[in-house]
Amino acid sequence: MTKSNLFKIIAIVFLLLMLVGLAFFRKDDGEIPNSKPVPTDNQQVENPDKKYELTEEEKLKIFAENFAATYYSYTWGNFSNVESQYYYMTEEMKSREKSKVEKMKKEIEDQPQKYFTARAKLLNSEFASYEEAKASVSINLNVDNFAGAIVQRDTMVWVDGNGDYYEGDIEDLIVDTVDKSVQINLIKISGEWKVNWIGENQQTLNKFNKAI
Repeated sequence: MTKSNLFKIIAIVFLLLMLVGLAFFRKDDGEIPNSKPVPTDNQQVENPDKKYELTEEEKLKIFAENFAATYYSYTWGNFSNVESQYYYMTEEMKSREKSKVEKMKKEIEDQPQKYFTARAKLLNSEFASYEEAKASVSINLNVDNFAGAIVQRDTMVWVDGNGDYYEGDIEDLIVDTVDKSVQINLIKISGEWKVNWIGENQQTLNKFNKAI
């Protein structure tokens, strides 16, 4: 083996030793390529899989909002907006509402069919009071009144105020829009919230109208 070849071999071995040494020292320094930083005690670890859970207060508010929007949405001659809510009422309120519905059904028995629809949409709401077993929620609604309704023909279709099949934009059937402010009182019975009273709240509506 010539001296030149020997020097080449020594140089290659020396270079390999240097590379191994650099890798060793990088590991000692705690630098790991392509690794994610480890959070310190002052940093929060975000878990994208963790779902936000509503509080009981938030759930109750949503419940009251949905109840109000359903209660004030109806088609003439159809009382399912109230009847579908009986389960969510206290026995006292359910008794009152059933009496009102039966009275209204009798009043329209001999009247000609009308085609009218009201649809309530939530604007905003807030707790007037909230306690462990009772609460009151003020809710502001926007109600669109339509000269028309969905009826059963061959299928469920929209008709106008005269009962004629309607194919246009249903927004064009809106005859007026009103703001309605309501108050819902709730009580907890056997661990379950029930609506005990609902009614229009003119004082809250005046306050709301001034705000906008």
